[in-house]
Amino acid sequence: MCGIAGVINYYQKRDVSKRLVQKMVSALEHRGPDDIGIYVNSNVGLGIRRLSIIDVEKGHQPISNEDSSVWIVYNGEIYNYKELRAELEKNHHIFKTNSDTEVIIHLYEEMGRNLVTRLNGMFAFALWDTKRQTLLLGRDRVGIKPLFYYIGRDKLSFGSELKALLQDNSVPRELNLQALHDYLSYLYVPAPQTIFQKIKKLPPAHTLEYVDGEVSIQAYWSLPAYEPESQDSPAGHLDSKTVKRYATEVRDRLQEAVRRRLISDVPLGAFLSGGIDSSAIVALMTQASNSQIKTFSIGFPNAGYYDERKHARKIVNQFNTKHHEFEVEPNALEILPLLIRYFDEPFADSSAIPTYYLSKMARQHVTVCLSGTGGDEIFAGYRRYLLENLIRHYQQYPEFLRNLGMSISKLLPVSRASVIKEYFLLLKRFLACQESSPMLRHISMMTCFDEDAKQQLYAKRFPHHLVEPRSRIAEFYKKTDQHDDLTRTLWADFHTYLPDDLLVKEDRMTMAASLEGRVPFLDHELVEFVASLPSTLKVHKFTTKYIFKEAMRPLLPSGIIDRRKHGFAVPIGEWFKHDLKTYATEVFQDKTTKERGYFNIDVIQALLDEHQQGLEDYSSQLWALLIFELWCREYLDKT
Repeated sequence: MCGIAGVINYYQKRDVSKRLVQKMVSALEHRGPDDIGIYVNSNVGLGIRRLSIIDVEKGHQPISNEDSSVWIVYNGEIYNYKELRAELEKNHHIFKTNSDTEVIIHLYEEMGRNLVTRLNGMFAFALWDTKRQTLLLGRDRVGIKPLFYYIGRDKLSFGSELKALLQDNSVPRELNLQALHDYLSYLYVPAPQTIFQKIKKLPPAHTLEYVDGEVSIQAYWSLPAYEPESQDSPAGHLDSKTVKRYATEVRDRLQEAVRRRLISDVPLGAFLSGGIDSSAIVALMTQASNSQIKTFSIGFPNAGYYDERKHARKIVNQFNTKHHEFEVEPNALEILPLLIRYFDEPFADSSAIPTYYLSKMARQHVTVCLSGTGGDEIFAGYRRYLLENLIRHYQQYPEFLRNLGMSISKLLPVSRASVIKEYFLLLKRFLACQESSPMLRHISMMTCFDEDAKQQLYAKRFPHHLVEPRSRIAEFYKKTDQHDDLTRTLWADFHTYLPDDLLVKEDRMTMAASLEGRVPFLDHELVEFVASLPSTLKVHKFTTKYIFKEAMRPLLPSGIIDRRKHGFAVPIGEWFKHDLKTYATEVFQDKTTKERGYFNIDVIQALLDEHQQGLEDYSSQLWALLIFELWCREYLDKT
């Protein structure tokens, strides 16, 4: 894994500053502490910070083809590189190293921009063709590896993180108010936007090509969706033979995805939470490896119900892993500056905190870790995926009972402090959105500040002509309007929540520790297969992840398979009542915050007061607002 960056000046006579490229890649040192490489030739500069994983000794970058006419910097892993190399060698391509990086160069010579269609892996790369004077940027299908770019009047620059581009003082730091509007809804900034008006994210499954002063961005892959007429199994009733056949194929395909991700020339392990996803990965790693698997778990003092270490130990004992278990007590005031520094833009998914601690501790023992990220999004693992089934049953009750339920729900406590209270919170949200369309129900379940709440929050000077964030998700629902509701919801999550929240979190927090994270569930061949399955194999009656659970029954104990899903939780709500109580008030009431002029401070104070009094759970809203203000101080005020 690495961090890449670079610049191309549009005018060939205007040389790129080598010092600038060095500054850009130096900002990414945490992504690649093992090596640094710079290529500057006239108006083009490419740079990299390398975390050495494959061909540790000879895999230095930037690297070129035989005649030095094509150069590349690349972040990621290509899992089918050995097969591709064998093909290319038959076509008389000559390799200088044993690295996967070189395969991309020679594929480019064969296929040009279309090379990305042959790659199985996670990647972001920049390739410079000196003969064609062409810059090609590419990003993997799912969005596992990040890539940002800026198109100015006289240059194009790119980098693995925003901080690389911000080393160039000519790149404007103008706040993107539409991105802020979206962030307050979803707790992340959705692609292709960034929090800066002029900087963009290259979307997953896209390439960007610069040639002769023109920039073109193209998609090269799209997620398929289940087509009933193409299936030989019924979408409704599922007989045992059909279930067994699909379960076997799911298990075999995931086994292959895991096997591919065991390629490494450095120590490798796995995150283990005790949930079905990470447990399945560990089970399949054990089957595919001759060595004892290293596993890593984390817990917090007094976490009670949310401490999953006892479940992880069951997997450790069953598969005889070399297990490392850590207990940490997060310090809110210490972790906040780290989150601001590593994410570069407002990001308020608080599960980044345990991911960071787990990554730091795992890095003491290994350089690569496999995780279960993506299992819920492809197999339908969240409770909200049951929503439509629940709605259909709920609406069969008499109206007076439904009205009574609404009245009672308003009296329920609002807290995530225990399993019962979390169910109460889910029930309140469920009842509040029962009369909406499936799309609006999904958006409601995913939203932090809704539109009414934001209009109360915004100061008078804040623009009121911004596009509603729901339009982003609605776009993906519209593209699948001929499909069932679960397929449409999964499709939307795959293109929004997965790449813009979960994969951002995993990339930044593992890279903050100089640890490479690998995600077998997001092998694109597995993803395509699962997407082609009917929804009844994913949610069956009131069972989520149905076919995946059936696939894992021969390998995992039923207590792991059928256990209720947990989140990766930290006590944000309690922090605002104790650890952050004084600090949050000082930040929100500070003159700097008030003069920023985006929000009505009285509304923020009311949220804080009601939360601290236990009247409402506003932990997510307060966390999002605190993160944004601290981000402003670091990235806007210090320029």
